[in-house]
This record gives sequence, C-alpha cells and structure tokens, in this order.
Amino acid sequence: MKIGIAGTGRMGAAIGGRLLGLGHEVTVWNRTAEKTQPLAAAGATVASTARDLAQRSEAIVTILTDAAAIDAIYGGADGLLAGEARDKLFIEMSTVRPGIEAALANKVRAKGAALVDCPVGGSVGPAKEGKLFGFVGGDAGDVARARPILEQLCRRV
Repeated sequence: MKIGIAGTGRMGAAIGGRLLGLGHEVTVWNRTAEKTQPLAAAGATVASTARDLAQRSEAIVTILTDAAAIDAIYGGADGLLAGEARDKLFIEMSTVRPGIEAALANKVRAKGAALVDCPVGGSVGPAKEGKLFGFVGGDAGDVARARPILEQLCRRV
C-alpha cells in the first residue's frame, strides 16, 4: 500500500521504518527536512510538501507535536488538504485534545476524505516492533478501512 507519513520525529520515524519493513511503499515529509533522511536512506520517498505527500499516498499517517502543528500541516496552500483529497484515508496519531480531532475530522470530511483518530501508547521501541497500543475512534467504516494498517503498528487496537 502507498502510505505517507507526515511527522518523522522519533515516533514517526519508527512507524515509517516499521511500514517500510513490511513492504509498504512509504513517502515521508517533515517540516524539518533533515528528519526525513534516515527513512529516505531506508527506502522511503521524500515528498517536497505536505500536499505532495498526500497526493502520492492512499493513506496518510500523521504523528505531530501539537494542535498548532496539526493546523499548519493539514491547512494552508501546501497542506495535506490543499490538493485533491477525495477518498484518502488519514490516520491521525498525535496526542491532542478531542476537540482538535473533531474539528479536523470535519475539515477532512469536507474534502471527501476519511479521518481516523488513533493516538498511541508506547515509545520508539514498541513502535519499531508493531507493539503500540492504539486508541482508535472514528466512523466504523473508516476504522475498518484503517484496521489493516493499525494492526501492523499496534499490538492492540
């Protein structure tokens, strides 16, 4: 599957490495471009913008610092939602307040895409081994669509 990762800090890099190791075609993007280099060296494609990442991917995993990062990376002229997003699946793994996720879900749905909220419990080691705990929420059909990816990342969803 073509999976994008927006946010390649410690957790995002571990998740990206796990997905690459499982044979997915992974594209990555980060606001600090240097943080994409370890995944690029492992075989990931580096997108030029968040918009480019979304266009290259069927599913996009975001694991970002905070609400401001979510707003900046999903919004704006080069954000994840700036281009055609219809039928894309967004899996949002950042740990933020539920209201932030609810507002984001509305924006994603308005673009004809799906959002599954799945903050995770665990650290880099479990992320590399697919042993995170996923606390998933979203429309039942969207969650079912995300489940194959989540089950590769999480010991328990």
